[in-house]
Amino acid sequence: MKQIQFLGAAGEVTGSSYLLTIDNHSILIDFGMFQGAGNFHQFNFTLPTFDGRNLTAVILTHAHFDHCGRLPLLKKIGFNGKIYTTPATKRITKIALLDSATVMSEDKREVPLYTGADVESIVSQIETVEYDEMIHIGEFTAVFRNAGHILGSASIEITDKTSQETIVFSGDLGNSPEDLVQPTEIITHADIVVMESTYGDSLHPAEEVLAVLQQEINTVESSSGTLLIPAFSIERTQEILHKIGHLKQSGKIMDATPVFLDSPMAIEVTEIYKEFSNLYNLEMKKESHPFDFPGLRLTRTVEESKSIFLVNQAKVIIAGSGMMSGGRIIHHLKKYIPQSATRVLVVGYQAIGTLGREIVDGAKQINIHSENIPVHATITELKSLSSHADQAKLITWLKQIQGVQTVYLVHGENRQRETLAEKIKATLGIQNVILPAKDQIYTLHTPGVY
Repeated sequence: MKQIQFLGAAGEVTGSSYLLTIDNHSILIDFGMFQGAGNFHQFNFTLPTFDGRNLTAVILTHAHFDHCGRLPLLKKIGFNGKIYTTPATKRITKIALLDSATVMSEDKREVPLYTGADVESIVSQIETVEYDEMIHIGEFTAVFRNAGHILGSASIEITDKTSQETIVFSGDLGNSPEDLVQPTEIITHADIVVMESTYGDSLHPAEEVLAVLQQEINTVESSSGTLLIPAFSIERTQEILHKIGHLKQSGKIMDATPVFLDSPMAIEVTEIYKEFSNLYNLEMKKESHPFDFPGLRLTRTVEESKSIFLVNQAKVIIAGSGMMSGGRIIHHLKKYIPQSATRVLVVGYQAIGTLGREIVDGAKQINIHSENIPVHATITELKSLSSHADQAKLITWLKQIQGVQTVYLVHGENRQRETLAEKIKATLGIQNVILPAKDQIYTLHTPGVY
């Protein structure tokens, strides 16, 4: 293996993308959207400098937008080859990209990054791969292992056919055991590991998630208030639905309390989850209707979404986006967050520069649609309800991989990466732990910039 270039998620959590090159053969692993403040917007609109015609293939680890969100741009630099991913990831990726294209088309402030037609074109290049199936891509072989993060997510083992050296891209590793999906699959050997570090400096707290969710809903039931749950459309929404279903079934919250799933994308993704029940964990496979319960209302259209404002009783609203950086949750925050009877339950990671991070950090006033909105709602954060492995689980995953000479830490802010690097050195004895910067190129097996 010759070199790897870190095109994103190097010092930040979003924009995952890595260009792996052996001789004249290159594979692109992920091509995700940058999310947050700073230069991220500019990064998304800057086409990559490599020639897409020289790409042997693209590998997609999973369908979260910070891993797949820029795929349609590859057509603009001449890529017409195959994109390999799992069947569930292909289905969800198409929904995520089409949703993005629709949102961008409605924003008249700038030219969209891509259109629905661009999405259909790039999705037509996706070829599906089953877990543990070896595929041949030029001078490489690749195997998808179940990452246990979301439905269809994978870690990738890529091996140089000549040298038999293996590099593993972790993708996003799951917080196993997860509520819905199967546990993270063990990988036994690699020479090099490119590993996520989102929670590299912390352990998820031991929270009673069901108890917290029940308390939040019971509180708005007693006050006729509103519970807002900003949730990512993929995995987190389905997990919340599953837990609310259990609370209703056990009588711990009222059947009559309406739960609005106010996200067309989340509604579509939930249907895909129902189709891929073979990917559920053992407990989930025992349940016949894991995402349905009394009082669930699906609001697909804008008109249906607006009608929620007319419901003058205790209610729960689950809406995107998960970082509160767009989507229908913005309209609900604008209306409800000034009200003291409102509760906001934050159930996902909030990147620096997002509205969600502002709210979690205790902002007393936020800006929505150029208006200053006071924050009088009660804000609760569930940190354990994460689909990412924490520091202990990252170390446990890496420890099981034999032969590792070099680790590159990505998909984490610098504090998280630095802390995890020291933990790896002290705990596992791997001293060559590298924290790449965006666009840096490294010669594999030779520390330092190429």
